[in-house]
Amino acid sequence: MNAYQNFLDFFSIHGLERLDGLSDSYFTAMTLDEKGRAFDYLMARVEQGGSEESVHALFKVDSRRAVAPIRQLLDAGTLNHEAQIAAAWNLWHIQEDDHLLAIFIHFLASPQARLREQAACYLPVFKFTNTLKAPLKKMIRGETERLARIHAVDKLLAGYGVSAESVGEEKYLLIYRDLHSEDSAKQEAVFKELDMFEALSNLSLP
Repeated sequence: MNAYQNFLDFFSIHGLERLDGLSDSYFTAMTLDEKGRAFDYLMARVEQGGSEESVHALFKVDSRRAVAPIRQLLDAGTLNHEAQIAAAWNLWHIQEDDHLLAIFIHFLASPQARLREQAACYLPVFKFTNTLKAPLKKMIRGETERLARIHAVDKLLAGYGVSAESVGEEKYLLIYRDLHSEDSAKQEAVFKELDMFEALSNLSLP
C-alpha cells in the first residue's frame, strides 16, 4: 500500500484509531506528487469549512503553500469554528500577526465549551499583554468546564512566566489550586499577585 492510499484510508477509520490524527508519519513517505495530491484533497475539504484536523494536516503537507489560501478563507469567514482556531494557530507560527489574536480572544468567550477549550489551548502567549490577560481572566472567572479551565489556567500562568521553577513548587501549586477554586476572592487575589510578580520581574530586567 502506498503512502497516499494510506492517507486516504485514514478518512474511513473511526473512534480510537483516529486518536493521533493525521500525524507527520502519513506524509514523510509520500513522493512529491503524492504530497501534491494530498494537499489538493485536504484543500477541497477545508474549502467546504474544514476542521481542526484538516487544517493542521494541510500545514503538515506543505506549510508554505497553505498560508495564502488559508489566510484568504479565514479572512472571508468561510471556515468552521474549529478550523478557524487551527488556522489562526498555524498562521501565527509563520507570520506572528497580532490580528490573529482576535480569533482566539473571540472563542475564549464562546458558549461552546469545546471552542473555549481549543482557544485557550492554542492561544499564543509570546506577546502577553492586557489584550490577552483580560479575556483569559474573564474566562477563568466564569468557566464551569474542567478541561477548558485547565487550559485557560495553564496559558495564563505561562503568559506570566509563572512555573514551579520560577516561584517554587509549593507556591506554584497554591496559585494553581486557587485559580481553580470556586471562591472568586481567591481567584482575584491570585490575579493581583500575578500582576505584582510581573511588575517585579520587569523591574529586575537590565
